[in-house]
Amino acid sequence: MNWDIDNIAVDKIIIADDHPMFRNALRGALNLEQNGCQIIEAESSDTLRVELREHHDADLLILDLNMPGVEGFSALAFVQKKYPDLPIIMISANDKPETIMHAKHFGALGFVSKSASIEDIRKGLNTVLKGDIYFPYQFNEQAYITQDEGIAETTRQVAELTPQQLKVLGMIKQGLLNKQIAYDLDISEATVKAHVTAIMRKLEVNNRTQAVMKVANIDMGDA
Repeated sequence: MNWDIDNIAVDKIIIADDHPMFRNALRGALNLEQNGCQIIEAESSDTLRVELREHHDADLLILDLNMPGVEGFSALAFVQKKYPDLPIIMISANDKPETIMHAKHFGALGFVSKSASIEDIRKGLNTVLKGDIYFPYQFNEQAYITQDEGIAETTRQVAELTPQQLKVLGMIKQGLLNKQIAYDLDISEATVKAHVTAIMRKLEVNNRTQAVMKVANIDMGDA
C-alpha cells in the first residue's frame, strides 16, 4: 500500500533536515506513513549520502538548505548530478528571492519556506510529484545566470568534495590551522594536509587563502 496524494502514488520520500522537531512535524502533519508511504530521514550531509545510496528509488527528496557538512547549495548540486531523476524540493527559513533562484538554478524543482502552512507545503509536494515546478516567485533567469556564473561554477566544484573535505573547508574558513583541524576531527595532520591538497585541486586554487576567498560568496542561507 502506498500514499496517494491527489491521485499520485508515492511509496518513498526522503526528508533531509538537521532539526528532528521539524522532521517529526512534517511527517506527522502530512500523514504520510498512515497511508503506507515510507519516510527516510537524514540529519546531515553524511547520512543523506548513505540513505541516497540505499534509497535511490525514492519518489521525492525534501532537502533543507543548511545541514551539517553542507557548504551552501553543494548538497543540492551533488544530489542533482548524482541522482538526476530524483525530484527535489528545497525547504528553508531563508525564502529571499535570490535564495530561491539559486535553488532553482542548481536543480530543485520546488521551493517551500519553513514558515509556509501545511496546505502550501502539501501543494508544493503535489505540484512537483505531478512533474511540474513550484516556486513562489518569477525570475529573470538569464540575468541571474549571466551575473552569477562564477558562483555557480564554484558551487559545482564544492559539490565534488567529500563530506570530510567539506568539514575541513568549513574549518579553514573559520581560520583554524591544520593542527587544530586534526585535533577537532581526530585525524592526523598528514590526513588534514591531504584533504587540503585535494580541496585546492578541486577548487582550482593554489593556497588556503585563495580557497577561502573563492567560496566566500557562496550563499549559505540563514537557517
